[in-house]
Amino acid sequence: MSSSGSPVHSTLISNSGDENTDHSSAVHKLIAVINGGAIGLLQITENSSASINTADRQATILSFCVFILIYVVLRVTEVKLNRNQAPIHHFVGHISHLFGALAALMLISIVSPIFTLIVAPLWLVWFFAVMYVFLVEVICMVEIKRPGDANLTDQISQV
Repeated sequence: MSSSGSPVHSTLISNSGDENTDHSSAVHKLIAVINGGAIGLLQITENSSASINTADRQATILSFCVFILIYVVLRVTEVKLNRNQAPIHHFVGHISHLFGALAALMLISIVSPIFTLIVAPLWLVWFFAVMYVFLVEVICMVEIKRPGDANLTDQISQV
């Protein structure tokens, strides 16, 4: 038994070794719980909801299935990607988190459209922040790999 008191805890720490991997795993678990909770909430609400008709409900559930499919494909890709490609690995992980959260929003929109209208702009801010961080990482990586060339940010600012 390890000094932390739990053999499971020490196994998780020794296998991952990367703080981002631990964070990503925790976010994926949270997304699974939220999606499961949203599905459970849908089962206890009545089918003849006054806020959404049957066709809209079916379209929303179909959208949920598409977003979950994209989420699962991205999650598998994140696991399969080599850790040496850190920016790409982190980017795929963040995008999979975004699609998992979007899938949960689709289900929650059936129960509470007002809540979805409040949270959707936050999702967009999250998306743009992830894209910005990824692009900054890629630009820094390109600058480090080609130090003899002209500065990439100078070239971009001239355009």
